[in-house]
Amino acid sequence: MVDKPLTPLGNGGFLFTRDDGTRGRGWAVKDGRITWVFAEGRVYRLEPDRPLRPDGSASQTIDDAALASPMPATVSAVKVAVGDSVTKGDVLITLEAMKMELPIRAPRDGVVRRITCAPGALVQPGVPLIALD
Repeated sequence: MVDKPLTPLGNGGFLFTRDDGTRGRGWAVKDGRITWVFAEGRVYRLEPDRPLRPDGSASQTIDDAALASPMPATVSAVKVAVGDSVTKGDVLITLEAMKMELPIRAPRDGVVRRITCAPGALVQPGVPLIALD
């Protein structure tokens, strides 16, 4: 067992220790009662009254958190178009925040139904940026 699985870095950044002992980096931003966590290409929305599932994911639909920005950010690239087929894990949009690049990845296979942002746009946490069928 690792003594310190989470190490704060400041400005919302943290290092975490995986079960296999390797380390990763993530970021968290508090927005009222909601905490947005970005780690390993995934976005999690945590609320006090919505506990985590046993697998560690937030108790909400996967698209709700995965297709939104985890923090205020600028859209640096939109890598898909409406009608494109995507595979789970494909980078759909790239954001930039606090000198970090934040890829928004497809949480599942699907077809891009709607894109609600454009390069250069400022986006807020929790606002859907893309919709998949």
